[in-house]
Amino acid sequence: MKSNFILKAVLGFAAIFLMVGLVVMYLWNWLMPELLQWPSITFLQALGLLLLSKILFGGGGSHIGRKWKGAWGEHMKTKMEAMSPEERERFRQQWEERCGKWKKEA
Repeated sequence: MKSNFILKAVLGFAAIFLMVGLVVMYLWNWLMPELLQWPSITFLQALGLLLLSKILFGGGGSHIGRKWKGAWGEHMKTKMEAMSPEERERFRQQWEERCGKWKKEA
């Protein structure tokens, strides 16, 4: 059951990557030769360009990171609220020792 889901997820990701690569190739070949006199590219070059732009600029899937950070922030907020003032101060001191100051002093 789980392996079937993983297989579908991998195949779905691959299909989306290939379709986006096709869109990149068509857009490049439609715009770049006309606008900037750059050469047309092949499908494999479009996939490479897509991968390179993902590596250099990130993007895509960043909403997952935001969701995780939001969940982590809520978890820490709940945890801090459950601490006594002494425990919070001890936590802040330990954090400061490990990571440096986390608030700018006025």
